[in-house]
Amino acid sequence: MTAEKETPSPLAGHPAKPLVYSSAAITERRRRILKEARHLIAEHGVEGFGIRELCRRADVAQRTLYNAFQNKDRIIALAIREAYEEANKRAQYKTSATTLEGIVDRLISINRRNFRARHYTKAVAGLYFSPRTSGDIVKSLQDMAFLNLRQWLDQVEAQNEFPPWIRRRELEFNFVNAEYAVINDWARGYIADQDYIRRLLEAILVITVGSTLGRTREQAVRMLEDITSSSRIADYRKPVSLRAARAGRKTRAPSPAG
Repeated sequence: MTAEKETPSPLAGHPAKPLVYSSAAITERRRRILKEARHLIAEHGVEGFGIRELCRRADVAQRTLYNAFQNKDRIIALAIREAYEEANKRAQYKTSATTLEGIVDRLISINRRNFRARHYTKAVAGLYFSPRTSGDIVKSLQDMAFLNLRQWLDQVEAQNEFPPWIRRRELEFNFVNAEYAVINDWARGYIADQDYIRRLLEAILVITVGSTLGRTREQAVRMLEDITSSSRIADYRKPVSLRAARAGRKTRAPSPAG
């Protein structure tokens, strides 16, 4: 089993008001606000996310909340980011993040969880594509996708399986933008549930075929041929909770909506 070693760069609570000091009370208040924000997103989505309701549930004043988090979009982004990081830290996969199998495995597992967290998924995609979302929030959402992607691309590069015309940094964004585009279309109902995972894998594999050489490209072609000829999605063993694994018990990795 392989554990993830990288973590995304942090997203500031309030970029114009850096936290000078912290205390148990401040840490607990922040945890409570983001926990209630996650519950609100899961229940009502971004459209029904109200600051007054959040303040009531978290038992904080609006002024306190805005001083800590600047605006609603940042609260939503931080809540989503925190949920992702918690799920990622607790999940342990059977595949390696440095392989194409590992990337496909993680895409399948993470996006199957999206079926139980459609409001979350729509919130993530909505923030990513909104023209009013600040650059550091967009970067934070990109980092979530980059986490495993870069480990695999590092390995592809080490094996000299990129053609000379590939611009690595631009390729990373092509992968992430394609992933979020499919997720957004599904969350908004443009892609049927039964086609969601297949369409996502096809998008990533098509980019892989067009941007790699050698064994990586051959493997991506085989995966695409398998999917398009039979509509069969690869079957991987479900990730387990690290806590359960240490205790010798296998359970499903937690949903970010939890």
